[in-house]
Amino acid sequence: MTDTVDVGDGSSNLVERFSQAKSMVESSPQQCIPLLESVQRDVQTLGLFSKNETMEDVSTKSIQFLTTEHFLAIALGNLPVEPGGAIIFRKNNILRSLTLWECFLEKLDILEILSKEETNELHSLLEFQQQLEEQEVQLLGVTIDRDVKIARFKAKQQQRQEVDKLKALLDRRNRCGLSPEDDMDGHDLDSIERSLALMELHICKLEALENWSQSVRELPMIERMIKMDAERIKEKKFTGNDNNGSDDANRERPTPGSGKGLQLTHITQNATTGELQFKRDEIRSKVFQPGWAQPTMSLEELGDREYKEAMERGARQKQAEAEQIHQPKRYDDLVRDGMEDNHELVEASAELDRKWDDWKDQNPRGSGNKHANRGDKNF
Repeated sequence: MTDTVDVGDGSSNLVERFSQAKSMVESSPQQCIPLLESVQRDVQTLGLFSKNETMEDVSTKSIQFLTTEHFLAIALGNLPVEPGGAIIFRKNNILRSLTLWECFLEKLDILEILSKEETNELHSLLEFQQQLEEQEVQLLGVTIDRDVKIARFKAKQQQRQEVDKLKALLDRRNRCGLSPEDDMDGHDLDSIERSLALMELHICKLEALENWSQSVRELPMIERMIKMDAERIKEKKFTGNDNNGSDDANRERPTPGSGKGLQLTHITQNATTGELQFKRDEIRSKVFQPGWAQPTMSLEELGDREYKEAMERGARQKQAEAEQIHQPKRYDDLVRDGMEDNHELVEASAELDRKWDDWKDQNPRGSGNKHANRGDKNF
């Protein structure tokens, strides 16, 4: 068995570059891709992984680099399609992403991380992709089981909750200043870091299967768009509109929400004279748009946002409760909170009680009722 190369302090630059690249996947994919490609080359040069090893042979610090291909595939999928750009570029990016996800999942399969159902799904995706390349399937040839999507979503939510718990435990260890060998809740430092790395690896595995399935479904639509563009170019050459610079050939399509209508030109031929007749119509904008509000995010994105907001509210509430305990209060409340041994709070509470007693002496009960002595006292 080949020994796994450990990522030590000498490769801290590699860890920093990988962390920086992961933070830029969504926001700056153009700058992220070269950084991830350099990390991928360095990982291959160092020989961190071997085909004849198991997951137990991979060091804790090297586990994160198993996901390099996954994040590179996501960055390629996040590249924006420039206005007027060729759709073929999008197709090439998707094909490269599929290859990277295939490499990533096959690597996990060799390490025996994939379950039986995930392995079957991997083989099904590979088979469908091969059929798609051979033009043997149609646009809707692949279907996604709704139960599988729900189970995958719940599994990702559970994995993220476990990651949050491990990160909280790691923060507690750092605040307490424990040594790496000391146990806290049955875990030493290496056990927490390895469990955390494995949890994040499983999340990336679920995301890769989901994104791969969606990208495979996008390919037939892109193929249709490429054929339509080719037919449009061929039609322009046949009608001669490609060279004479006519308005119909060069007119820009109205963008959604621009308020401009779609202009159509009807070409007919007079039955008597044989002369061509042109009639231009303008379709009102938004006539083919739905009349109801369209969704702006997926259920998964909504769940992530709600969960994040709930966690932030809980943290703010705990912080407010912790700060409230150390604020001056009535002595009875001080005893209730078990802070009667804090001399500073006792003195501040005594001052607060004295001010409250002085206020009650200056404002006896009923002194604010200005209408108490008005009216006939006989009734």
